[in-house]
Amino acid sequence: MNDDQMKQYQNDGYVIVDDAVDPTMLAPLLAAAKRVKAKARSGEVDLFTHRTPNDEALMVRGLFAPEFNEPLFAEYLISDHVMKYVEPVLGNEFRLGDVLLFSSPNEVDHTGGWHRDFGKNERDGSPEVEMEVLNRPKNGLKWHLALVDDSRLQLVPGSHRRYRTEEERECLVNGSKADLSTQKVIHLKAGQTIFWDGNTIHRGVYLVEPERMTLAANWRKHTEDEEPAETDDRVKWLLADSVRDFLPEKMHIYYDRWRALQLA
Repeated sequence: MNDDQMKQYQNDGYVIVDDAVDPTMLAPLLAAAKRVKAKARSGEVDLFTHRTPNDEALMVRGLFAPEFNEPLFAEYLISDHVMKYVEPVLGNEFRLGDVLLFSSPNEVDHTGGWHRDFGKNERDGSPEVEMEVLNRPKNGLKWHLALVDDSRLQLVPGSHRRYRTEEERECLVNGSKADLSTQKVIHLKAGQTIFWDGNTIHRGVYLVEPERMTLAANWRKHTEDEEPAETDDRVKWLLADSVRDFLPEKMHIYYDRWRALQLA
C-alpha cells in the first residue's frame, strides 16, 4: 500500500484498490469460482460450506484443496499483485492464509448479523476490555476481491478504533439485524479489492439477485514464538496430506509454518 492508502486503511478501517489482481487472471478466477460453486451446491465437494438457515450453500471453503482441482486460487493468493499490498502491512514473514468464495442463496435472501471478528474474545466487555482487544497488534491482512459487481458488504468506518455505541451494542450483543445509522454499503466493481480491518463492525447481506461471486482471502504474519493451537474446524481440510503437494512450490514454506502450529 502507498502512504495515502495506508492512512485510509488505518483511519477508516478499509481501502478500495483497482490493481490487486492481475487483469488477465480475473475472468479465469470467475470461471473457476463458478465451477467451485456448482460442485458445492451439488454436494460433489463439501470440505466446509457455510449454509443459510434453510440449508442453502452460501460460503465455500477449501478452494485450493485438490478435491476442487482449481490451482488458480493458490496462484492468485501468492501473486505479485496481491503481495505488493500484503508486504507493506505484514512485512516479509508470513504463514499460509486462505481463500473462500462468497456466493448467493438460490431461493431466499439472507442477512448476516453485525459483528466484529473477535474470535473467542469478550464481545460484551467494558470500554477498557474492548479497547484492549481493538488495540492489539495486527497479525493478519484480509480482503475481498469482487469477481462481479458486489454491494453486499456493509461496515461502520472507523469503528475498529473506538468502543461501540448503544445502537451498535443492540446489534453486536443482542442480535438485532436492523440497519445502523453509522453503516456504509461498500460498492465494488468487478476487479476491485477492498482491504479491511476485521475489527470494524460489519455484516454481509446475501441476496438471490444479482448473483454474488466474491473471493475473501487473507495472509497471516509469522513469528517464531507462537504456540500451537487446536485447528479451527473451518480449515481442517488443510491438514490432508494431499494439500501441500497441490500448492505451488513457493507456497510450501508458508504451508509448513501453518502446519507446525496445528495441534489438529
